Amino acid sequence: MMISTLNNKRVLIVGAGITGMSVARFLDRNDISFELVDSALTDSIVGDEGKRPDVLRGKALHQSFSDALFNGFDVIVLSPGVPRNLAPVQSALAHGVDVIGDIELFANAANAPVIAVTGSNGKSTVVSWIADVLNAADVRAILCGNIGTPALDSLTDDAECYVLELSSYQLESTRSLKPLTATVLNVSDDHLDRYDSIEHYAAVKRSVLTLAQSIVVNEDDPRTWPIAQNDKTHDKFDASASNSNDVRDCRASQCVSAVSLVIDEPSKLSAEAGDNTRWHRRTHENSVWLCRNDEPLIDQTRLSVPGEHNVLNALSVLALIEPLGVSMDAVLERLPNFTGLPHRTESLGEHKGVRWYNDSKGTNIDACIKAIEAMPGPVILIAGGIGKDADFSELGPAVQAHVSKVVLIGQDADSIATALAPFTACLRADSLEAAVELAAALASSGDVVLLSPACSSFDMFNSYEHRGERFKTLFREVIAA
Repeated sequence: MMISTLNNKRVLIVGAGITGMSVARFLDRNDISFELVDSALTDSIVGDEGKRPDVLRGKALHQSFSDALFNGFDVIVLSPGVPRNLAPVQSALAHGVDVIGDIELFANAANAPVIAVTGSNGKSTVVSWIADVLNAADVRAILCGNIGTPALDSLTDDAECYVLELSSYQLESTRSLKPLTATVLNVSDDHLDRYDSIEHYAAVKRSVLTLAQSIVVNEDDPRTWPIAQNDKTHDKFDASASNSNDVRDCRASQCVSAVSLVIDEPSKLSAEAGDNTRWHRRTHENSVWLCRNDEPLIDQTRLSVPGEHNVLNALSVLALIEPLGVSMDAVLERLPNFTGLPHRTESLGEHKGVRWYNDSKGTNIDACIKAIEAMPGPVILIAGGIGKDADFSELGPAVQAHVSKVVLIGQDADSIATALAPFTACLRADSLEAAVELAAALASSGDVVLLSPACSSFDMFNSYEHRGERFKTLFREVIAA
């Protein structure tokens, strides 16, 4: 949505969190009047102008969601934490109110190419890796969106590229984003408490591809492929469709690139699709290399981050950067130097022969499996929290193969224990502190203690960062003991 279309319209911002306040600042900078509603606003903030942030002074503030309130506006800017299926939002939509999000505003305000990344897992790692590589190659890349700086706060005249992480919640209210290149890294069970099914969730994720000039698909994950108009069953996506009208989410001008962890398997994608490439691995010089169309680029052992999933992430980084035309030599020089992000299979250190890893960002089953499989020894797994209606029996094969004990915490510990009991021994702990003490007592030299909860954190912590930082503190106490 063009900012000029908001002139002389009644605009309501829903949510006063990080995103909502970034919207308020953006509208204020552009002289667009607005009101704001958030049920967490206190009476003192609503009633005392002096206690408000500058951007909210003189604005009408509301504390209750209602059909009457929402229906009284022309445009609602919805924060991603507020579901579109909320009754007042649905009422507003039925009354013709335009309901958008911050990314819809960003889409028409960004003045540089956008690399857009979504997926169930790995998106923060991939966007951070891209920004790191681009900035090292003297391309001013701004990391924003669902990580770091809110998208609207990131707008700057000297940006050469925006590297945008997107959640499904943000994509629900976005329709005009036109990335230079975009991807859905993967789709796994997550947020099923908010979506009707995994197919519904996947369709929201895939919406990021609709207007992109170039798309990157994960050949190993069919749910990341655009769907043919006459086939909703996710049959094999053929990149040759980028030259036709057979793929609903692709346009004739799009280039399609695929990534895969397959080794030495010939490309299954059409070689006739313009600049279409296949990013994969092959054996070369007695090692395994990351390749572009069978051209060896870099030995995967040079990557600083562990696990097969990070090899796929590296291939995605290469594929997503390519449309910018940055020197491949400059990209490859920096690629192996990226050491990962906090709370994502983060190595904390070794004590008495036991290695400790913090993967607090592993908030769903797929992320937990990847973390388990990346570990260098038998695992004592600390897991649990809010399970979001996931089927934890899917963890079973990885647990059976790699995990000697599971220590469970949090709201859904009992249901997780029931699902995993056939695969390994499950123990309960009343707190993360107790879980760490128990894991330390169980571990022997050569073992790994891994926090990868496969759950969200809000039953016990403010965020996954809060959970991860607490785990790191507790590890330091184990060392000191």
